[in-house]
Amino acid sequence: MAELDPHGAFVDRIASPRVGEGPLAGVRLAVKDNIAVEGLKWTAGLPLYADRVAERDAACVATLRKAGATIVGTVATDSAGFGMMTPGVSNPIAPGRTVGGSSGGSAAAIAGGLADLALGTDTGGSVRVPAACCGLYGLKPTYGRVPVDGVTPLSHAFDHVGLLAGDIDMLERGWLALIGGAAGDASPGPVIRRIGFDPARLSTCDASIRAGVEQTLAKLSREGLALIEIALPEQVALAEIHGAIVCGEALDIWRDHWPKHAESFTKTAARSLAYASLIEPGEIVKAHQVLADVRRFIAEQFESVDAILGPTIAVEPPVSGARQVPFGGVDVPVVFALLAETCPFNVSGHPALSMPLAAHTGCGTPVALQIATRTDSELSALALARLIRNIEAQA
Repeated sequence: MAELDPHGAFVDRIASPRVGEGPLAGVRLAVKDNIAVEGLKWTAGLPLYADRVAERDAACVATLRKAGATIVGTVATDSAGFGMMTPGVSNPIAPGRTVGGSSGGSAAAIAGGLADLALGTDTGGSVRVPAACCGLYGLKPTYGRVPVDGVTPLSHAFDHVGLLAGDIDMLERGWLALIGGAAGDASPGPVIRRIGFDPARLSTCDASIRAGVEQTLAKLSREGLALIEIALPEQVALAEIHGAIVCGEALDIWRDHWPKHAESFTKTAARSLAYASLIEPGEIVKAHQVLADVRRFIAEQFESVDAILGPTIAVEPPVSGARQVPFGGVDVPVVFALLAETCPFNVSGHPALSMPLAAHTGCGTPVALQIATRTDSELSALALARLIRNIEAQA
């Protein structure tokens, strides 16, 4: 069956998918393997759940099924959501480069032409990073806006259900269906007139990525949008807070199985849980205290701007299997390099969208731009992405 799935995206497939009726009629939907689809494998990438089959749809799956989506199967994820590379899944647009993670199967299914829309989860960037690596659109909505019922959790504080698609129109159709709306009756959201960007974060990007983002900012300025310099939290400190909370919560989630059944976890998951067991309780308490301050700080930035723009990932998609990559002039772990720009909006809970630009990275993939907007303003992010796409089409 390899010829039907040349990139290793699928975990389980439906031989004769049922075509539904509604706003998503005819749309092929792939679902990340940590999200339940009735009758399909639901392994979350874990040997522990190798034989688990979902008895009912997750809430988000049920909503899209009701909207007429044709579910074609479940797709691969990094083990339990740990990791950012989705081992065993290849990148359809950049052979030899990572597909990203942990929703890598979702991205590969779309980029490989096997699905039109995909559900993923995003705890630190796991929808937006695969979208960036595969030249797609990816949306992480406002925290809590999409129910996580039927989703294998990683971190209750940061888990989001999101969508990936190959174009902005499909992404918007999927989003409207997911929230029970329709193109004709949905409020467009606040108009974006003021764009915030952090020069310090741009300075750590690969040159091609920095140039692509700066060119887009210049185009928006020429369209009459105001550019305003802001400051986002320092990358390393924020990543440490995020990592401590994610690992601490994951350890609680898996306490009945770890370390008692350590053999049922992959190396990536086992390594993360072993690290979590070494974190002192006081460190978790301190991380949550700092987290509250960071959330207030990011929210304050939206008092002076309508959207915050920057790179989705500051480096080109790493070579598959890489452990470290250059970032800001020093070698850093791949996981940090891939989530440094995305995790601030998991921490804050604001919606964030990744879109491909016309500019390309050194390895030939599109530069990915991240658009973050105010709470519940997903449609504003989609509208700005469409404006940028149209500006580039006219160039």
